[in-house]
Amino acid sequence: MKKLLTLLALSVLSCCSKEVNEYDIILKKIDKSYQVKLDSGKFMLKTEREYSIRLDSLMQKVYKNLLTTKKAKKHLIEIEQNKWSLQRKLKIENIRKQNNKLIEEIGFIPNDVKLLLYNEKSQATRKRVLELINQLQK
Repeated sequence: MKKLLTLLALSVLSCCSKEVNEYDIILKKIDKSYQVKLDSGKFMLKTEREYSIRLDSLMQKVYKNLLTTKKAKKHLIEIEQNKWSLQRKLKIENIRKQNNKLIEEIGFIPNDVKLLLYNEKSQATRKRVLELINQLQK
């Protein structure tokens, strides 16, 4: 009986470890693709936007996986994610308010400022992806 429980525990751990590894690989591919596009110096705004979207998509996948694998902590994970989403939304909203001042002053938002907005969002999301991946390991 102990051997069966040990094997079951090991299979669950290896399953989670495998998923964590896959997410790490996916994140590295997203980062590499992003860097290659940035290094080209072309379509920078599009590159930042795509990176932000891809990270957000990965975050949603990891989050959903976390909810299914950590059923006992599901409610706490949901609360934590909602709190994180609200904080990110407030941060982005503050940046947008600053951008609105630019619109009033010069009539438009320069692409460099848009790049920074996407980058802020991307970096916050990337950090959250790593946090969620770490939670999968626990």
